[in-house]
Amino acid sequence: MKKAHDTLPPEQTVAALAHFAWCALVALRTAQQDGQALSPLSTHAFLLRWSTVAYKQKRFTRAIASDIEALLTLGRSKGPAAGLHHRLEYLWASCTGPVSAQSDLYRLTYAIEQLKSQGWVNVALSDVDWQCDSLRGEYAGERALLTRKSELVRHFSDAGRLLAPVTFVVTGKHELVHGILSSFGLQSETAEPDLITLKPSSDDA
Repeated sequence: MKKAHDTLPPEQTVAALAHFAWCALVALRTAQQDGQALSPLSTHAFLLRWSTVAYKQKRFTRAIASDIEALLTLGRSKGPAAGLHHRLEYLWASCTGPVSAQSDLYRLTYAIEQLKSQGWVNVALSDVDWQCDSLRGEYAGERALLTRKSELVRHFSDAGRLLAPVTFVVTGKHELVHGILSSFGLQSETAEPDLITLKPSSDDA
């Protein structure tokens, strides 16, 4: 169940995501100047094809491979409704702006990357794995941050705003996790001895 992941410091990860989005948008604009990808359907097809080739050819660092894969999965499952063009523009704007101006989801991503750079493991689990009695024992002795993938999907808006609390199982120093979350403007509290709850900001309440 455990997997090794390539990681970069949070600033470099964000820079890599920005570079990917910029390259995709420049490729799209170049194609449009040549008279291609002018309709919503052809724009979607172009971005999906370009991102697929970039992913297969490993043009970008493996640290963001999962992000590109998630974008491809969304594009293939939802078609033009996935809004790949809008998502890439949003990704570019988010990654090139100041951290304080970014969405809750991006700031959480920054915080998790900071923890990963310090040796923490971060895993998004299925609901079945989350209920597994051996979950805590499996990560005993490690510094790990575990959460349910379904909560991440349900409790963040499309714009990345935290709508409802998200629970993490923490096997490590709670104080360190709270401190890093707080440094990125995220509110959290210890719900139980090994649980931390990420809460929507009071401004959104």
